[in-house]
Amino acid sequence: MGAQESKREEQGEVRLDRPLQTGSALGADTLERRSFAGRVTQVLERISPTAGLVVSVEGAWGCGKTSLLAMVEDLLLGEKEDKRSVVVHFNPWLVGDRDALLRQFLASIAKAVKLADHAKEGKRVAKELKTYAKAFDVLKLIPGAEPWASIVKSVVESVGNASEAVFDYKTPDIEARKHDLERALRKFPQRIVVLIDDLDRLYPAEVYEMVRIIKAVGDLPNVGYVLAWDEKFVSAALDKLNVPFAAAYLDKVVQVRLPVPPLSFTQRVAQMNAGLARLPSEACETHFPSHENRIGSVFHHGLSELMEHPRDVVRLFDVLMSIEPNLRGEVNLGDLMGLAALMTKAPNVFSLLRSAPQAFVGRRPGTQASMKKPEEVIDRFSSDRESAINACGNPAAVQELVHWLFPKTAKADKAFTFDRVVFTEGHLGHPDRLSVALQMSAGRGDVSLVKVRRFVFQPSEREVIAADLDEQGCKEFLDYLAATLEALGEDVEIDSETLCIALARLVDMPPFVLHARNRRDVFLLSADLLALRAINALGKRMQQDSTVQLAERLIGDEEALSIAVAVAFESYVKDERDDDAKAVVRASADAKERVLTELGNNLERAARSGALFNKLRSAINLWLAPRLVPERCRALFDAVREQDPSLDSFALALMEGSFDSVKGQRYAVPKEVERIEAYAAMDFLKEHGSTRLKDEALGLPARAAWSAVVEGKEFYGVDGSVAER
Repeated sequence: MGAQESKREEQGEVRLDRPLQTGSALGADTLERRSFAGRVTQVLERISPTAGLVVSVEGAWGCGKTSLLAMVEDLLLGEKEDKRSVVVHFNPWLVGDRDALLRQFLASIAKAVKLADHAKEGKRVAKELKTYAKAFDVLKLIPGAEPWASIVKSVVESVGNASEAVFDYKTPDIEARKHDLERALRKFPQRIVVLIDDLDRLYPAEVYEMVRIIKAVGDLPNVGYVLAWDEKFVSAALDKLNVPFAAAYLDKVVQVRLPVPPLSFTQRVAQMNAGLARLPSEACETHFPSHENRIGSVFHHGLSELMEHPRDVVRLFDVLMSIEPNLRGEVNLGDLMGLAALMTKAPNVFSLLRSAPQAFVGRRPGTQASMKKPEEVIDRFSSDRESAINACGNPAAVQELVHWLFPKTAKADKAFTFDRVVFTEGHLGHPDRLSVALQMSAGRGDVSLVKVRRFVFQPSEREVIAADLDEQGCKEFLDYLAATLEALGEDVEIDSETLCIALARLVDMPPFVLHARNRRDVFLLSADLLALRAINALGKRMQQDSTVQLAERLIGDEEALSIAVAVAFESYVKDERDDDAKAVVRASADAKERVLTELGNNLERAARSGALFNKLRSAINLWLAPRLVPERCRALFDAVREQDPSLDSFALALMEGSFDSVKGQRYAVPKEVERIEAYAAMDFLKEHGSTRLKDEALGLPARAAWSAVVEGKEFYGVDGSVAER
């Protein structure tokens, strides 16, 4: 055992599923149950040479009954020597044989008594116990001899020398053997306390057999029994065997029934804090701004009520420790605690969550759009959720926890909730975070919040992270990166300028270009607008002079051509009155000639290298160039023509029109034809287009684009058909 683990054990921390141990139980008591254990020992003082006693310590599975038995034993062994009891342990669950229960039970008592006192009274009690058992062994089963003769079919064998237990019974007399045992017990100078645990782990038939045994020997003088059991389980077992009035039957067996005290709110807080202390220090770092508040909030919204017993807390943190490492920084720790609680205390709800996550968040994780409103989807599953919640042991607490984890579910159930769902804070109520949590890690198609934060705060890792992006999740990554930047506090230090440059270059990388060409998420913000949103969020953190310098640097950055054109347009062309959200990053009027010259040079170089049409905004770049660098457009056209004599890419870019959900992209000559003629005369383009259309190898959508130039109509790129305006 390591030093850290030893220290935890010394502090009485409940670790895994281990109960307290005899000898250290009182010192390790973190639940203040010593007084309850003391009440049990006080009750056991009623044991006398004339009467025995049966006491039950009752509570649900995991409430700490075994630990309480250890504490009771510590107290008994701590009594003065002249009053000290002989303590006998008996665990019927370990016997594993219904017919062996009585044999092992009596053998345990005989052995303990013989070892505890080597005087003649101790030996006499041990001998009478074996004799009593031997009578059963000879008798086997005699109908009508209740309660003694029909308890079991075989019984205890001798302890020590087998010859000691050999008796000649011509006519076995159970009652006579019992009287002999009672006389020996009355003379025995010590009380015998038998601690019986794990009755609620037995099969129903074994439970019944054990209860009958206790009923049969419960009135032996000088012997007391402390039974640790779940009364509901034992009653159900007796009911299953058709024992009439099972609860009343137990009252006949047990003289004193003591329920284990429930955990107080303060104790639950202490147990949860002890559980948090078990987690690796990295797990408790502040990965999200709402870290501590989120943990406290989940505890007060159903979790505290679900942690009814110490074992509930142990199981919760055992599961949490298993799932947390791969979800660290991806899902808020408070939300993970709530998920672990559903896994351990509400398996039906967790099963529904796995099979139909849309029942809680309104859409299936991974889908970015839905034809139905989230509340409509959630409402459709209301009966499924209700059935799953009602199947739990504490449905009210489970429902409160579900409503806290999934606020949209609370609204659908018309329950009040303050909470909101924030992706960047790792809330489980966001479909994409739920997807990651259910997979127990961030897959390639999921946005990793860990990578988002690394991109923001660790400049050396930006290139590696960018290279790892793919078409499927690149835009979502940029979306959540922008949201993360917008949520940053002003006190957070960040290299704003170099991060803006990295963001600007990011959108012209292949995954974003492919994403745009395939028209994914056409109803959502494009990647360049998301990047500009993030850049302006960073600009708000900078001094005005710095934002001006940043804008000029962006416009002149050859690797960030799409954002360069956008920032130049914002700085020198766009009328601020037409824009409700004024751009923060804008270049100065004094630098206009210089930075636009750099922009024109970069556009021309991209055209000559063939890279111009591999940019995110290639069509927009060409469309805005006549407004920004009109004097460079002819040279730019010549560079395009030199690289691609067919001019197909040029036509596709400048004739790109509207897009509809039926047949996709349309191509048409724009109304502002002067922007086309800034590059080449329309007559020339029509003549060139006619030549291209004669080429039978010309395919779609280029054929549609040239048809629009030649005929002046609008054509669909998918099949070349004419589109109605």
